[in-house]
Amino acid sequence: MRREMKWICSMFLTAAVLAGTVLSGCAESTDYVEEVKQYQARLEELEAENQELREQLGLLQAPSETPAETETASVPQTQSAETVPETTQLQTQASEPETVQEASAEDGLVRVLVLGDSIWGNYRDETGIAARVEYYMQRAGYAAKVYNAAIGGTRATLDPQDSEWEYGPASENNLGKMTSILLERTDVGLLQGKPAYEAMQEAITLKQDIDLVILAYGMNDFLSQAPINDSDRPWIGFGTAMVKGIQQAREACPNAEVMVITPSYASYFSIPVQNMGSQALYNYASVACDAAKGEMALCVDAYNNIGIDAYNADEYLADGVHLNEKGRDLYARSVVSCYLYGNKGEVSGNRIYDFDKAQE
Repeated sequence: MRREMKWICSMFLTAAVLAGTVLSGCAESTDYVEEVKQYQARLEELEAENQELREQLGLLQAPSETPAETETASVPQTQSAETVPETTQLQTQASEPETVQEASAEDGLVRVLVLGDSIWGNYRDETGIAARVEYYMQRAGYAAKVYNAAIGGTRATLDPQDSEWEYGPASENNLGKMTSILLERTDVGLLQGKPAYEAMQEAITLKQDIDLVILAYGMNDFLSQAPINDSDRPWIGFGTAMVKGIQQAREACPNAEVMVITPSYASYFSIPVQNMGSQALYNYASVACDAAKGEMALCVDAYNNIGIDAYNADEYLADGVHLNEKGRDLYARSVVSCYLYGNKGEVSGNRIYDFDKAQE
């Protein structure tokens, strides 16, 4: 390389000497015009040869890419709005990173077991909460199956007159009995004749594959004015019963997350239910949240956070307590939002994702 560089330098020096000689004679005579032109042509040829040599020796950088090529190479291709997965679009709506729960079953189906009262139990058609949860899970990109074992009129607590193994009419299908059935300590046949029977029977055979157990109680506990807590007899107090329910649901379904849903806002006529009784409805909602936070469960505060209150109750409630079709749809969206993006041990429900916008 050094020898070639010396040759290049000598060529430049030779060219410079020739140019100097020609130009020095220009002042004395004009007979050298044609000769100067020949020398200039030769200099241009030498420069072209030198340029080629420099490129071969790597002394010059290769020509850069065109702007269009550079932009194509450096900017990753993005999907159009129609091809971006819905779950990704939903996540971008959150103000902070959140974690999507994963299905544990090999078939990828998200299996949800619901233990609760009439908010879930009274509506089992396509407008019911269970069906709407399956629908919104599908909208978010997940196939889901909800086993609706909720029974109208039931509560989390046990009537003080009953024992844990002898359920009277007031606590016949309370949370304690339902988790006992799930643990196969109590015969599932006791649910025969009830809409929850087949769902619970099937769920028992799939306990290892259940991804989510929902505990949705509180309205009937409030109406019966069940004690808030009872440390001596945990199933008697609402908060302690919810804690026991969470623990036993996890024992029965070890691969499942547990979600607590508080009673939703309710009102009789123009007087809010929260003003009835020595313990207001919002007390039970608060205690349910405390149980969920203490046990690191998912939690939807359906009383305070999903958007139903005294000002719009008529828009979402069918009879002051139960949700109408619009209310059930709102409730279902809250449940799916919490399952996909909620954090264990934190109250959710005030951030309902716009599933319609996510599909645009």
